[in-house]
Amino acid sequence: YMGDQMSPMTGLSLVVLCVALAHAADLVMLKDPLARCMDGTQGGYYFSAGRNTKGFIIHLEGGGECASNAGCHAQLSNPLGSSKYFPKSKGLGFLNDASCSNNPDFCDWTHVQIAYCSQDLHSGLRTAVSADTFGLYFSGGHIFNAVIDDLVQSHGLAAATDIIISGDSAGGIASWLHVDALADRFPSAHVAGAPIAGFYFYAWPYTGPNHTQSVLVDFRAANWPRLVSLWNSTADASCVRAIGAAACMLANYSFPYISSRTFVTESQSDKVVLLDHDSIPEAYIRQAPELTYVTAWSANMTSGLAQVRARAPHSGLFSPACFIHTDFYASEPKIAGRSYLQVLGDWYFSRSSAVVAYDTCGVFCNPTCPQPK
Repeated sequence: YMGDQMSPMTGLSLVVLCVALAHAADLVMLKDPLARCMDGTQGGYYFSAGRNTKGFIIHLEGGGECASNAGCHAQLSNPLGSSKYFPKSKGLGFLNDASCSNNPDFCDWTHVQIAYCSQDLHSGLRTAVSADTFGLYFSGGHIFNAVIDDLVQSHGLAAATDIIISGDSAGGIASWLHVDALADRFPSAHVAGAPIAGFYFYAWPYTGPNHTQSVLVDFRAANWPRLVSLWNSTADASCVRAIGAAACMLANYSFPYISSRTFVTESQSDKVVLLDHDSIPEAYIRQAPELTYVTAWSANMTSGLAQVRARAPHSGLFSPACFIHTDFYASEPKIAGRSYLQVLGDWYFSRSSAVVAYDTCGVFCNPTCPQPK
């Protein structure tokens, strides 16, 4: 998972990183008493006013999730569990990249990044601690709502004409939970979703030779009701009415119920999901049993994303045959010479009918992204 985007340390990427850091966003601490990190400290967000005061990118940070006493308490000594460790400012990435050479369509928009310190996929609505919550708050949903309230009160969000809710990894998952509610709240704005590495389906972990032990939370179907109960999660309202909250936490099942325009950026062989949720050993990934599993997994992803392709141009897609998670940059990967930012911009501004870009060459076959070790 990734909370902040870091590119491979080449000379070019170092320049890009320096440019991003030169446009650092400042931390804003929330005052809403419901907006708490796991340890009870106040949540917060990073804000950078843009020349375009009517266009907002609201990005939800990634950073995994927790669902056990030990796993959750282990995060209390870092920013994933406590705002005591939030830096006062940070350079932003993805659609919030302030470099106009990297991100010409959105570099001058107003940039918001919601800090992730709740470990509940930005979904929790807990208002008190208990033994059932390991003595911790799961209030990511309250943090999200408090950020939106503060943006309205202090930064003119109510007058916005364009709002894109994005996020990476856990934040990408969360984008699906909130996009339609955000659109309902701001009916005069063009509200769209642009999740990155956030299109998930239920886990079916690899159990063959050399399998590992997953280090992230169990995403098998049977475990989702427990997660929703633990976190007291919010999810898309129309989806919940149709199929229940547990299934609606993952986009493969909620997508049919999402009304807003959405652009999906998703690898066909998600590295973190395969290694850390689904027990694939990277050192053996090209051996027959492992490769058979990965090939089937990639086919499932392609099948799930078919519903996105079918809804074009209302929805758009960038899906390379890569072994990456959130490693999407202006420079790579590319499909037919275009990056995800280029395809997303063409989709959002209706500049081109080519708003679906996906590889059909097989597994790990995109030449612009790194291969498994």
